[in-house]
Amino acid sequence: MHNFFKFQNDVASTGIESHVFNMPKLLSSINRKEFHSVDYSGNAQLYTIGMKLYGTDAEGIVMTAPNMYATQRAVKEWHDARVKMFRRAGIKMKELGYGRSLRPYLDVNHENGTTVEIDTENGAGLGITPHFQGDDWQYSRAAVATPVEEDLSSGANSSFRPANLVDTYSFTLCDASVSEDVTAEDEDASDAEVDQDSYVSVGMIAEWLDSFKQRAAGTDGNLLDINGLDADNALLQLASVQGPHTEEVLEIAESSQKFGRPWDGEGAPYSALQLAGYSHTVLAGSDYVVFRAPCGLFQISLQNNHTSSDRLGVTFEVLAIEDM
Repeated sequence: MHNFFKFQNDVASTGIESHVFNMPKLLSSINRKEFHSVDYSGNAQLYTIGMKLYGTDAEGIVMTAPNMYATQRAVKEWHDARVKMFRRAGIKMKELGYGRSLRPYLDVNHENGTTVEIDTENGAGLGITPHFQGDDWQYSRAAVATPVEEDLSSGANSSFRPANLVDTYSFTLCDASVSEDVTAEDEDASDAEVDQDSYVSVGMIAEWLDSFKQRAAGTDGNLLDINGLDADNALLQLASVQGPHTEEVLEIAESSQKFGRPWDGEGAPYSALQLAGYSHTVLAGSDYVVFRAPCGLFQISLQNNHTSSDRLGVTFEVLAIEDM
């Protein structure tokens, strides 16, 4: 397998340039074999990558989706939902060909092109080598039926907004979802009767975290005891191994059920890009770092701290690919 790539670009003095790289896309092109961001079973693929930075007093900062449970589970849930979407339409996944696997964007800026994805090499030798030469690489999209928005300005059920019948959107690993203001009301100004936002893109991790239905928290911050253990329940005592400690054990279990969750309930830290690697060259030298990129997607920010414009170079070597 060819797993070595080189990227170089001219960066102005004190300048910073950020770009996104899609390693499954580049690997598929040069090896003439499909590599996945997410496999056919919905497992997010974790790419271990060695990066070497070249330049004079240069810095390279690598940002990826969080390499943690929330990312892995969010990807699996969205994969399963996407499979159901096609099956409801009578489409078998194997009929989709190369569109079968889920292909997300890294974040909102990747999706809208604010942060440019590097997949080509230009005539001056800049860009990435070997570059993408496949027929096509499309990112996944979804379609969902949405409730019809009612116009209540001149009486209930007087007219409808057909633009909200179907919503289509792309997927981004990080950031919150981007709503389509043209086809749906702002959430804060929604009707109580009917409203559902339409999206340009959905933040996979953010929406998965938001889907949880947690127990309500009490004034002490602990979860309320809803249908919890009753230490004095005769059946539980009878089913337990008899002894003078039985009720005390049940009381400990009852108390344990009230523990609060050991993480931030808002979930913001888990849906943002996170630092995955950092390199810094001393004078005209190089520096090497190994990082792990969920779904093979990562952003690199190159900073030239030199007193003049400099051509900064980066080499990537894919060291391993595994399930998250």
